[in-house]
Amino acid sequence: MLVESAGSIIIRTDAEGFIEEASRGIEVLGLRLSEMLFKPHLADLSVAEHANALRDFHRQAICGLATADRFEFPIAGQSTEPSWYALSLRPAPDDDGQITGTLGLLRSIDGRRSLESEVAAAAMTDAVTGLANAQAFEAMLAQRMLRGVDGAIALFEIDRFSAFKLKFGQAMAGEVLWAFGRFLENILPAGHILARLDGDRFAAIIPDCQRVEALALVQDVIGTFAGLSQSFRRKGARLTASAGMAALSGSPDSVLAHAERALVVARALGGQRAEFRDATPSPPAKLTGT
Repeated sequence: MLVESAGSIIIRTDAEGFIEEASRGIEVLGLRLSEMLFKPHLADLSVAEHANALRDFHRQAICGLATADRFEFPIAGQSTEPSWYALSLRPAPDDDGQITGTLGLLRSIDGRRSLESEVAAAAMTDAVTGLANAQAFEAMLAQRMLRGVDGAIALFEIDRFSAFKLKFGQAMAGEVLWAFGRFLENILPAGHILARLDGDRFAAIIPDCQRVEALALVQDVIGTFAGLSQSFRRKGARLTASAGMAALSGSPDSVLAHAERALVVARALGGQRAEFRDATPSPPAKLTGT
């Protein structure tokens, strides 16, 4: 039994999928059946990209062979963002028991899809900084490299951040992470992709630049951050950052590994610096005898 509720429409079609009757809710979709010379088809409700699939769904449903209990599609003819509906259909027999069409229930699912979008976005967002998280960054890095985008990756870390957190507490550390993320977001060039990977590690894809240009840019970022964070010196802390870099060459895993190694070198050399590691190391120098 089909029960109409708020945001839903009961529809009856003939064997070909043309709408014979519908509850008054269908007027919300811009259809006034009593004023129409020709009956609209179910597929007319959908945007063109989904129309054929909607026809197939009706053909399967009238035979009782539908592989899904409903079909979801965006409504046609809306100038703004289209509304999404889910259509459930079942065979409708006449008084003699012959299947002459279908009976369906069309429900708005905009609220559910909006919630799903929010959940999906939350799953790809870092809760502390609001930036993309590691999962999102790795996916975007793989996509960029698949497309053959030139550029470099930079991994940033705040120097001696563990000691800072022990001294000033988790709340202050969280504020610093948020502020560092905002700083990077604003100072990096247009077209960059920025994410917080974990802890105090941030990653950025800097497109369309060669090694010398990218390294100079990141060194300037590090120097600017050190200058802006002078206020923390008065509280007994010294906020600086280091970066490890690599060219977008090879596989995503190898690029991240090269940048990680470069970051280790930068921190080992005292921090507040950037190091660039080539994807293809230079061959070892030959030893010559005397």
